[in-house]
Amino acid sequence: MAAADLVGRTGARHFEIGYLDDTPPHRWYAHAQYRGARITCENQPDPVAAAEGLARQLLTGAQCQHCGRLVTLNPAGAYAHDSTLMDGRPWTAQQQTDAGVCYWRRRGRTWVRGCEGHWPVDAPTRRERRGARRQQRRRGTR
Repeated sequence: MAAADLVGRTGARHFEIGYLDDTPPHRWYAHAQYRGARITCENQPDPVAAAEGLARQLLTGAQCQHCGRLVTLNPAGAYAHDSTLMDGRPWTAQQQTDAGVCYWRRRGRTWVRGCEGHWPVDAPTRRERRGARRQQRRRGTR
């Protein structure tokens, strides 16, 4: 679910998970289709691994649209080097050092960005918050 949510948030026009072989063991793939590109993760042992691999591929080399920093999946940060972002723009080591990094991580059924400073690591999930609000409305304590 987290991968499907992330693919939708990145603006994909199509998301698909399937397997490559008709005979077990299946090799699973996941791909997201955009206007001019298709991002694929394949040869995975199960559909969850394929979806998770695709999500990690989409985040690696991306720029956070909220804070403008380079996305990292490593809590220790990222090594600055000249590279190309997922959208094809060149990104220098100096630009990365100046901008900093935004640490993205999985929380439950969604990926959250590090620049959401008001979300501590042990905060309730979106589903838990909705459930709590629903119960408050039923009790009339909201």
